Amino acid sequence: MPKYNIIYTSSNDTPYLWNGTLLFELEKEEQEVLYFSGGAFKKEELKEAIEECKAAIAEMFPTENNPKIKTVEITVSD
Repeated sequence: MPKYNIIYTSSNDTPYLWNGTLLFELEKEEQEVLYFSGGAFKKEELKEAIEECKAAIAEMFPTENNPKIKTVEITVSD
């Protein structure tokens, strides 16, 4: 069953992981393929999670007009 990380990249190219509560700065872009506890979403949860992520981005980065958000599939076993 695949799960997904939600990654926001700021206007200064800093990647952040949305963990469902806050945006966590990733130290290296390669980290985005790792499974983070509390930071992986099922496909049916993505729409709501992305909307919550956008709200957090608006709060943390109020000048961000067009946030770059992507989902990264993580393969996990059931």
